[in-house]
Amino acid sequence: MAVQIGEVWSDLDHRLVQDGQGQLKKVINVAAVMTSIDNILRTYRGERVMLPQFASGLRGMVFEGMSDTLLKYITQDVREMIQLWDSRVVVTEMEVASDPDDQYIQISVMFVIKGYGEIFKYQTSLKGD
Repeated sequence: MAVQIGEVWSDLDHRLVQDGQGQLKKVINVAAVMTSIDNILRTYRGERVMLPQFASGLRGMVFEGMSDTLLKYITQDVREMIQLWDSRVVVTEMEVASDPDDQYIQISVMFVIKGYGEIFKYQTSLKGD
């Protein structure tokens, strides 16, 4: 039986939808951490006005010619940026796959949240605009 805990972390739902009271919906705990990782990977460097270094370089790499070297760089960049910008997370494993013809990157990140004993998985894909 899973142990239920109270609200430890919260963030706005990235879809910016309203809850039942007309307020912006929140995500809590693990969902908030997933939202944080998603924000790190989907934000362009320089996009956040007061924090221009925030983000990974992932979105800028979707158009690059894929090679083993670039995939290793993406893996390293994503791992470092998640751990830099979200101190709750320790990345344990990553998989990066690409389809250069469709300018498509698929990323799976296995991670632990400090203080939790469970391993979580975040998956996303980015396609060149």
